[in-house]
Amino acid sequence: MSSNDHEDPNLTMSARDSKDVREDGGERAERLLDINDSAEHRVAVSTRDGGAHTHLPPVQRSLSCALILGLLLIVGVTVLSRHYISLILEKHQLSKDYKELQTSYENLSNGYCQSQWTEGQTQGSVIRERGWKRFRCSCYYKSTERRTWTASRRFCQSRGADLVIINSKEEHDFVRELNGAGASWIGLQAVKTDEWQQELEWKWVDGSTPTYLAWHAGADVTPADGATAYMDPQGSINHDNNGSKQWICESRMY
Repeated sequence: MSSNDHEDPNLTMSARDSKDVREDGGERAERLLDINDSAEHRVAVSTRDGGAHTHLPPVQRSLSCALILGLLLIVGVTVLSRHYISLILEKHQLSKDYKELQTSYENLSNGYCQSQWTEGQTQGSVIRERGWKRFRCSCYYKSTERRTWTASRRFCQSRGADLVIINSKEEHDFVRELNGAGASWIGLQAVKTDEWQQELEWKWVDGSTPTYLAWHAGADVTPADGATAYMDPQGSINHDNNGSKQWICESRMY
């Protein structure tokens, strides 16, 4: 009988198990090699495509975004600040240019008024006066002398003008500044409207009815016979029947 016919079953099983283990281990090793080869291939492909891609954790990504946004904000604020400063400087320059133009205009206007003259009605000679100032379409003159209302009006008429007529708040403000701290006659007087009933009303020297009057607070504005108006030191309008005051002439340019 051959020795192969009486092999130990346990040995046979052990040999089989060892074979299976070897085969299973080999398969696992092959699989591991395949995985390693695949990983190396991916790394190589990634390197050829431009280098390995590093994935940052979420916290680091948030910090990077915040840093970028902060830098953009700083740049934006810097640009806006420079633009704002440029606008401020430009506005300052425009304001300066406007004031210079306004001064030049006033000088030209006053020069125009001072260059005007009319032939004196009483003296028959050319009369020039310094101190005329322009406002809109009129030239104004504030006297330094004192006369009655009638004599003051004659002075203005001899220069081709008349006592000032105030038609608006803007003109009133200008005349008030021109008047200063004095009391000056203006071209307002009480005149009769009906010869039979002897009624009186306020009229400007050109015959027009006042549409704007800044009367002095508490003044009795009822027109009385012979009443003539003046501007007081406070810039309000009041009236008197006599006395001597300074006066303001107005010469219209049309």
